[in-house]
Amino acid sequence: MQAEGYEQRIPLLLSAHTEGTVHSVFQNGANIRMGDWLFFIGTAKNGQLPFGVHLSGGDLYGLLQTIDQDDRVTWKPESRKLIFGSTGWAVTLAESTPFQWPLTGRPVPADVLRDNLTMLASILLAQPMTTGLGIEVGEFLSAYLEDAPPAGKTDQRIRELIAAVQSADETGIEAVLRFFLGRGQGLTPSGDDHLVGLLSIDKAADILSGEMRSVLRSLVEIEQLTTDIGREYLLYALDGDFTSTVVRAASALTEKTDIYMLKPLLSELIDMGHSSGIDTVFGMLLGLLALRRKQECQKK
Repeated sequence: MQAEGYEQRIPLLLSAHTEGTVHSVFQNGANIRMGDWLFFIGTAKNGQLPFGVHLSGGDLYGLLQTIDQDDRVTWKPESRKLIFGSTGWAVTLAESTPFQWPLTGRPVPADVLRDNLTMLASILLAQPMTTGLGIEVGEFLSAYLEDAPPAGKTDQRIRELIAAVQSADETGIEAVLRFFLGRGQGLTPSGDDHLVGLLSIDKAADILSGEMRSVLRSLVEIEQLTTDIGREYLLYALDGDFTSTVVRAASALTEKTDIYMLKPLLSELIDMGHSSGIDTVFGMLLGLLALRRKQECQKK
């Protein structure tokens, strides 16, 4: 079967690790482990992934009916095909379209940040939205902007995360990050999704301290604090690589825009997964609040 598209670096990575196995199979696709990295085979329903090979819905259905966890997978560089064990199924990249979704950094003027935060808040407050960690987004935002006391432990940790963005205190940063890494349910836990959203705003607007980036990378690379798939997303995010839906939303949130352009981009992301989309957007909100805090401190 012919892949519809693939992230442009995947053939190079596959050439370095030509033998692997099926890591996991679920309704929307499969994750394949080659060496020490994972890539995804599935539809582009939730956007094009930074480690994705995308198939049509029909081809994916056929593939998922024939493969199982731990099945052998082989990359044939001469034919640019992925061979799935003895099933006879193969995915070819030979005539497929490579893609890449760069997220460009830029200064964010205070007036643009103010307007975009206002628009983001109006979208998030239009209907009740709760994160995978049980935070009602509207209640949190209202309390935070009014400097009201935290409603509980998770609320307190979220505020500490915002404060840690520009911190040089590695011990304090580590304590906050350990709370979020791997916290929540699913293939990508909610705490990880918050951090991916935060990292997307960092890539677009340069908000994190060097210490924050360094501690987060060390925890993700060295320790097993989250799921394999959550770890993969975080590693790509630390390198500035994100799903197409995240790139479009983070770009819009850090440049001059209007509600008619912003709302459909955020709605597309919010609708992803059980709570993964809103968890990622919430992380973006935290990033923008951290940028607001940084700009306010620079005025003093």
